[in-house]
Amino acid sequence: MTGECVAIVHPLKSGGLDAATDRLSRWAHAAGVPTPHVVTTTPDSHGTEQARDAVAAGADLVLAWGGDGTVRAIAEGLADSGVPLGVVPAGTGNLLARNLGIPLSLGDAATVAFEGADRRVDILEIGLGGSVTISTVITGLGMDAVLIDAPEELKNAIGPSAYVLNTVRALRHKKMRVGVAVDGGAPRWFSARSVLVANVGGLLAGMDVAPEAEVADGLLHVIVLPLGRPVDWVRTGARIIARRGVEDTSRFHLQGSSAWIVAAEAQPRQVDGDLVGEGRTIQARVRPGALTVRVPRRSADA
Repeated sequence: MTGECVAIVHPLKSGGLDAATDRLSRWAHAAGVPTPHVVTTTPDSHGTEQARDAVAAGADLVLAWGGDGTVRAIAEGLADSGVPLGVVPAGTGNLLARNLGIPLSLGDAATVAFEGADRRVDILEIGLGGSVTISTVITGLGMDAVLIDAPEELKNAIGPSAYVLNTVRALRHKKMRVGVAVDGGAPRWFSARSVLVANVGGLLAGMDVAPEAEVADGLLHVIVLPLGRPVDWVRTGARIIARRGVEDTSRFHLQGSSAWIVAAEAQPRQVDGDLVGEGRTIQARVRPGALTVRVPRRSADA
């Protein structure tokens, strides 16, 4: 396998092994490169092990065909290896692709993976109280985890609109007492509905919950959203749409190289759009430049 490209595909996002192999073969032929070796994720192995196997076998490019959760799992297997990750975005949010300027068209994204330039980006190491994983985009505690808890079948059928159906349930999520400590400092305490740890800022439809965040800035960004009064909802929504990083009582921003978040009671948690079980804590630290991603050439030096 030395020198080959390995494509790790989510079977439900790519149409299965045979269909994915056929499409990748056509895209590779158009780019003048050999057809990738294709393997699938499984319910018990979401891509991390497959990526590590590809690195060990000498692959010089690994493609991730799936949503942000699949991309995250494969990125975990590639972290610190120097082997570039090519993203073929087939999920609901596709946040890493959006923030790196990777096309959302599958064929165009594959072309970027085959012909683009390499860019080193940060990842976040996330401790969940007994387990450690990584995040390439956004980890959250509280209301945002309720919001993204839509059935996979519904997300596959109607895309981001699936999250709208959870809005009413998310709005009923109670505020929590939560402390946030950055870089080992004293905790600041908040009453909030949601706390986000962001590696990137861009969300869907051009909205940006953390406009301060940049994927290679060597920092993590903690966004606390009280969302207590109607004016908070209006201000926060307007600033997300306008991509304005203003801090007042409707939105708090903290940044550093590490963060510790603890809630008074167990809360739903998510990492890159995947629920990871309820808990009271999230520990995070940035690993600068730990992941190499294949991006459009115009974006390589961004």
